[in-house]
Amino acid sequence: MAPAVGQDIEALCGRCGQVWHVVMAMMGDRIAKVVCKRCGGHHRYRREGDSEEAAAGAGREARRTGPSRRFTRQAAPRTPAPLPTFDPNKPPRVYAAKEAYGTGDRVTHPSFGTGVVAGSPGPGRVEIAFPSGTRVLACAKAVSTLERPVAVAVPISDRPPEK
Repeated sequence: MAPAVGQDIEALCGRCGQVWHVVMAMMGDRIAKVVCKRCGGHHRYRREGDSEEAAAGAGREARRTGPSRRFTRQAAPRTPAPLPTFDPNKPPRVYAAKEAYGTGDRVTHPSFGTGVVAGSPGPGRVEIAFPSGTRVLACAKAVSTLERPVAVAVPISDRPPEK
């Protein structure tokens, strides 16, 4: 019977020396990784007769010899999104979460710089196009109507209460 993921199998654990394992991952019909039942260690599949050098060498032969995929793909040049229309004569406003903004307003943010309001994706949110990219920020936040509790003035005497 061919081994399958989740099946018990005998393999040599490099950490504790135990041989009882569970198949964790397979590559095609070969066992790739196992989990030791005793110490919980994850490692490549090794039988009792395999040595470390043989296991490492077998893995190298199966590897790709070409350049890694990470560096072969060229990143497509990102074109910045066009800025919404705005009135250049109006000075930018300093961003504050409690303020309300309309489409086309210029806003200055302390971290993102100066941007233009592109729209509102929902209540209490505004989408602003900055040079670094579009951000969704909070706006028109209602001021809390909760009042702070007032401490009750309790007279403290310097003498114990009389009975």
